Amino acid sequence: MLRKFITLLVLAAMAGLLIWQYRAQYAALQKHQQREQAASAVQVSESQLQCNQKALERFRRLGLEGDATASHKGHFNTALNQCYMLIENSESSLDTNWKHITLYDGDGKVFASYGWHSENGEQDADIPAYTCDVALPSGEHQTCKTEEDFRKLVDAYMQ
Repeated sequence: MLRKFITLLVLAAMAGLLIWQYRAQYAALQKHQQREQAASAVQVSESQLQCNQKALERFRRLGLEGDATASHKGHFNTALNQCYMLIENSESSLDTNWKHITLYDGDGKVFASYGWHSENGEQDADIPAYTCDVALPSGEHQTCKTEEDFRKLVDAYMQ
C-alpha cells in the first residue's frame, strides 16, 4: 500500500513538473510573439512614415503643393509590402472643370489613372470619365466609367 502511495506521489510530482515546464515555455513563447509583433508594428510605422514622405515629395515634384484643389495620400500596404501614393487635383478652365487622380507605387510607376472633365449643359453624374484604368494586384487591367468605380478598384492598394 505504501509502495502504491509513493508511486502515485512520484507520478503526481512528475505531472506537476511537466505542467510547470509547459507553462514556462508557453509564457516564453507569448513574450517572444509580443516582441515580434511590437517590432513588426515599428517597422510598419516606419514604412508608413517613409511612404507619406514619398507621397509628399512626388506631390511637390508635380508642382501641386500650392494648389488648394490638390491632395496626396501615402499608404504602405503591408499585404503587398509596397508604398502607394494617391495624387489628386482639379482644374477649371472657362466652362470646363477637370479632375485627375493617379495611383503610383513607391518607385513612381503608375498603377491607376482617372481623368474626367465637365461638358456644357450636362450634369456631372451623366458624364463618364475620359480615362479610367486600374492595374489590379492580380496583374489584370480594368477600365471604369465613374470616380466611384475607380476608388473601389484602387482600394485594393490603399487598405
